[in-house]
Amino acid sequence: MRPRQKGVSFVNDWLDNLRAHLAEQLKVWEVPSAGICVVKDGKVLLCDGVGLKDNESQPATGDTLYQIASCSKAFTATAAAMLATEGKLDFDTPIIEYMPSFRLNDDYATNHLTVRDFLSHRSGLPRHEYAWYGTGFSRAQLMKNLRDLPLSAPVRYRFQYSNFNYLIVGCLIEEISGMPFEEFLTEKIFKPLHMDRTVAYSALMRKSDDYALPFNRAKDYVMGGVRRIPFYCSPAEDPDSLVGDPTAAAGCVCTCASDMAKWLQFNLDKGKVDGKQLVREDLMQLLVTTHIDTGDGGAYKPQRSMTSYGLGWSLYNYRGHRMAEHGGNINGFSSSTAFVPDLNLGVFISVNMDVALIADAFVQETVDAVMGATDGNWYQRMLDNNKAMFDRVKKFYAAFGGTPVPNTKPSHPIGDYAGVYEAPGYRRFLITEKDGKLTADFNHFVVGLKHFHYDSFATEDTIGELPAGFVITFGANPKGEISTLSATLGSEQGLKPIIFTKAK
Repeated sequence: MRPRQKGVSFVNDWLDNLRAHLAEQLKVWEVPSAGICVVKDGKVLLCDGVGLKDNESQPATGDTLYQIASCSKAFTATAAAMLATEGKLDFDTPIIEYMPSFRLNDDYATNHLTVRDFLSHRSGLPRHEYAWYGTGFSRAQLMKNLRDLPLSAPVRYRFQYSNFNYLIVGCLIEEISGMPFEEFLTEKIFKPLHMDRTVAYSALMRKSDDYALPFNRAKDYVMGGVRRIPFYCSPAEDPDSLVGDPTAAAGCVCTCASDMAKWLQFNLDKGKVDGKQLVREDLMQLLVTTHIDTGDGGAYKPQRSMTSYGLGWSLYNYRGHRMAEHGGNINGFSSSTAFVPDLNLGVFISVNMDVALIADAFVQETVDAVMGATDGNWYQRMLDNNKAMFDRVKKFYAAFGGTPVPNTKPSHPIGDYAGVYEAPGYRRFLITEKDGKLTADFNHFVVGLKHFHYDSFATEDTIGELPAGFVITFGANPKGEISTLSATLGSEQGLKPIIFTKAK
């Protein structure tokens, strides 16, 4: 796959090879299907579906819809840039000046953080993923809960990826525009770019004539075996009245390869479409300007280096070229969107498999093909990295409880642990007991608990992305009564376990 000449037949040959290679790798990875596109020098070189979108008989096409999750963040950043183009928003004005009721768990952060800070994930907010994921809290309730969620880093101190950062900007866009966030994306971005199949409500995707079904691994965090899973749908969503996911600004876009080709071209054209400058060129450049360092390239070294985050885009030096990219992952789908301005190249892929780094592999294989590089070996490297990542996740959460101490037992009768446990900003933990066995209900996930050691218990199944074996620990008050439940619900440095107090 080394295009050394510009003849049409030669280009078609290497694109066919690219597609065929991906089809082979989908089988290796046990991924049902992919939607892919490649744009170069103002032309769509490739737009297609590969594999079976239902994992049985229905082929994917270039019009098959996939959920692209956090690839949506670039749309949110662009929406903010659109309001800035209109003079309605300034990236460096504190959010509180636009929304006086806005509050965080830190007064300095509340009074000083800006749109730029939230879009670049340098607000100090950790993920607090389980303060929104599966809770059923509305957008307004999540914004109100922010005042109870502790920061884990000083303002502008380090990169901490958090979907709450984009929830905040999405609510600001609603405040300034007077439109629901999903409607703003539809009217101001999708329609002008002629992204006619793209929707901001997952319910509309599932009503379309061509969409992929979600899948993940048959056994959690283990490569091998596939099972179909439900679409992620927040309990707060109401498809009939088009009330979307409360965290829509972090990952609501459902789209296809043919529409993403238009999105990539819009970014390569620096905010221009149909001869009209939809977003100021300097603001489009701001989105892909480094705002905070994110590391050294990790498993992608040495090809990737100087890794950083802009506004809605991850940024890299890739073999000496500036690359803007963003990945996305949600229940049953993984995606990657990337463009390399000085190569006038854009690449998109979405697959209907949970946490699948094959998306990253395809993007880098494609860029390498254009550049004539052959030393990437990206599919094998990312497959190895995917397996290692699964192992790290399991070990990370297993380590919270430490090594179980043998021959210990709970300090109280099992029934004493039952009750409702509450923490500000979070949905309650409901612990029930039946026939001497405990069950936990948290964020609409119901899992059995087994004794780990002392007053700690481990889950028998997953809670969202928390693997089976996740440990929760009960504590007693001075009277000796079971009164608290603690759980480490994040991995950020400085984030302490969340303490849930038993309701009377």
